Amino acid sequence: MADLNISSKNKRIIVLSGASNPAGRCVLYVMSRDQRTRDNHALLAAQTEALEHGLPLAVVFVLQPNVNQRAKEHYRFLLSGLREIEVELAKKNIPLLVLIGDPKQRLMGCVTHLQPRSLYFDMNPLIGPKRLQDYIARQANCAVHAVDTHNIVPVWIASPKQEVGARTLRPKLHRLLADYLVEPPELVDHPIKWPGPIMPLAKLGQKIDKLLADLPSNGQTNLQILHPSGETAAWSRMNDFITYKLRNYAVDRNDPSKDGLSGLSPYLHFGAVSSLRVILEAKIAAASKPELQAGYETLLEEMVIRKELSDNFCWYNENYRNLSGAPTWAQNSLKSHISDQRQHLYNLKELEAAKTHDEAWNASQREMILSGKMHGYMRMYWDKKVLEWSPSPEAAIERLIYLNDFYSIDGGDPNGYVGILWSVAGLHDRPWGERPIYGNVRSMVYSGLKRKFDIEAYIAHWAI
Repeated sequence: MADLNISSKNKRIIVLSGASNPAGRCVLYVMSRDQRTRDNHALLAAQTEALEHGLPLAVVFVLQPNVNQRAKEHYRFLLSGLREIEVELAKKNIPLLVLIGDPKQRLMGCVTHLQPRSLYFDMNPLIGPKRLQDYIARQANCAVHAVDTHNIVPVWIASPKQEVGARTLRPKLHRLLADYLVEPPELVDHPIKWPGPIMPLAKLGQKIDKLLADLPSNGQTNLQILHPSGETAAWSRMNDFITYKLRNYAVDRNDPSKDGLSGLSPYLHFGAVSSLRVILEAKIAAASKPELQAGYETLLEEMVIRKELSDNFCWYNENYRNLSGAPTWAQNSLKSHISDQRQHLYNLKELEAAKTHDEAWNASQREMILSGKMHGYMRMYWDKKVLEWSPSPEAAIERLIYLNDFYSIDGGDPNGYVGILWSVAGLHDRPWGERPIYGNVRSMVYSGLKRKFDIEAYIAHWAI
């Protein structure tokens, strides 16, 4: 990352290709990770340039068929949110152009046809999006930028390297927060009308139906994604959390038998609401109500320090999906215990169907496949038990990634990959007392759940 070209005008922006097209006919923003119209620094940056040069602005979204990683229920969640974005953008005289197919081909076709002056992407630390953006930057005859509107502090500003853990990133973020925890500008009505025809989402119905038909369902006919999608729903959930749950969040968030979590992870994953907005609103609430301060500080740790630590790791280490991304001490320790006897071994189908001897684990798996989400505390236990029940750490990581990315509405996210490596392979952790199978990696046991909360109530809630 030594050659990273950070914009001199805005540190949230990196310049992937600086060759602006002076004859460009528009400015395009490729929306992907941050699916919202409010508090979107990438969209705002694109509009700023379009206004400076008197050009029309459009938002482009690529629907990519992806049969191996996500269930069709998640696509429906995404599409519902896109329909709201289309309506809100239209109020600002900005069209939403939805493309379906291979992102490289469709985006290059779009660039060739529309001839933009500049292209703006959402920053994404994962390999696929980064390679796509680099490819477009090499091929397109225009300037190409990536904007970090997902993190409060841009990932390249927070740290120039992979951090050891929260303890090393935390002081860096706290020093920078005052500079970045500020109200963003508002998107304005765009004065230059889009010159060409626009294909609304409603007219893409047959193509979208075909895409959905080719995707696998998660197989649970009684699946209920408990979160309505879209920006309005995200703000409503945020306000409800601050009003009713922030007071006890510091304690209740680690009790799966209580409804103490924010419920915001699906919205943060799809970018329907920004972590910046959540923290700003929670900070205002805590300033006027001292009883909310402990909850606010805990939220700051979870939604800023821990969340941005995940982006830091994936941005600087491409091995976020395999054991090579783990610290050396953990890799060596796990390998030294590879021959340890496993009391239970389950195959992927047994895990997927929640058919193990451990009712707490089964309940957590059922929670995910029935609701599209799993409680954060149980996710750690869920991860660690798969290490115990798999023939190797590598197999455990592979199974966990599949299960999480396919079933969880917030799957395919840096938080998920980092959580798996933390649980299975000691990432961002320290060596613990040596145990069979785990080696020096921290373990979790059923009796520990019983001491923490009413595990029987949790199991009963997710019983079939």
